[in-house]
Amino acid sequence: MKKIQLSPNFYLHEFTRSQAAARHGIEIKAPEGSEVFTNLQHLACVALQPARDALGPIFISSGYRPAALNTAIGGSRTSAHVHGCAADISVVGHSPLEVAQWFADSDIPFDQVIHEFGEWVHVGMAKPGEEPRRQLLTAVRKPGRTHYVYGIHPVEDALRMVS
Repeated sequence: MKKIQLSPNFYLHEFTRSQAAARHGIEIKAPEGSEVFTNLQHLACVALQPARDALGPIFISSGYRPAALNTAIGGSRTSAHVHGCAADISVVGHSPLEVAQWFADSDIPFDQVIHEFGEWVHVGMAKPGEEPRRQLLTAVRKPGRTHYVYGIHPVEDALRMVS
């Protein structure tokens, strides 16, 4: 299988692999020239490549999610992952808080960065033609429910902010 490069350090297969999809028998395809492919390329070039250049190797735990996969895993109905506009990432040698703060301090035109549960960082880009919000959030779980706090915070601090 041919490796399709999206940016100097990112390849399409990194955004289309999923253990959950395999478990559910869901195929993930983003053909070259498709809207999803174009969105993934934009995400890789504009947001993730600069982060990789500054911080080092990035692992993508969740990239493009076809609607069936997003539903199967209980993803948000409005998830940017469904359009190929988001990735959940970890960066070797950096905490998720450090990575989220790096994006917050950058001039990258992201739509949304979420420090999720102190475990990974969600990086979302606006759809083509839409203005990026540069929204910063911290996600925490409190009695079995996910709460979002505005801003990038250590999880312990965000938990105290949730009523």
